[in-house]
Amino acid sequence: MAEGAKKSKSIKAAAPNPEHNAKAEHRLHCFRSAVGPEHEVLLYDKPIYQGLVPPNVHAGDIHVASAALVLHILAQQEGAADKVFIVSNNLKHLAVKKMAAIGIDVISPGDFVDKLNAVAPARVETALLKTINDLTAPPYTQADMLSLLMTHGANKTAKFYSSRWHVEIY
Repeated sequence: MAEGAKKSKSIKAAAPNPEHNAKAEHRLHCFRSAVGPEHEVLLYDKPIYQGLVPPNVHAGDIHVASAALVLHILAQQEGAADKVFIVSNNLKHLAVKKMAAIGIDVISPGDFVDKLNAVAPARVETALLKTINDLTAPPYTQADMLSLLMTHGANKTAKFYSSRWHVEIY
C-alpha cells in the first residue's frame, strides 16, 4: 500500500478528537451567527436532486453538487439571473464540464476571487483592507495579503492590488 493511502486510511480510522470537534463546532456556530439561516440549503439530500447530479461527480461530493442544483433550480424558478458557483480546490471530483453543462460553475478559490475582483474591484478592495485591519495578532500587512492571494491562486487580483497599493509581491 502506498504511503499516502496508509496515511489516509489511518486518518479515517482515528478516533474523533474532542478538542478538534469543539473548535469545528465553534467555527460553525460563528458562521451561522454571522449569516443567519440564509446559508442553509434544504432538500439537497432528496433523491430528485441527487439524481440530477452528473454521474462522474465523486460519491463523497454528491451532496455539494446537489445543493448547488437546488440553488440553481430555485433561481431559475424565481426568474433570477443569479449564477451558482461551487468554489473548491477539489475540481477533479466535481465534474467541472458536466456541472457547467447544467448551469453550475465549479472553480477554484483563486479563480473565484479573480472573477469577483474583475466585476467589483471596489468591494473586493474594501473586503481585503477590512481583513488586513481586523487581523492584528499578529499584524497583517498588504504584502501579507498579496502573498496569501498568490498562494490561493488569485494571481490576477494580487497583481492588480500590488500595482494599486504600490506593494511588491514576494
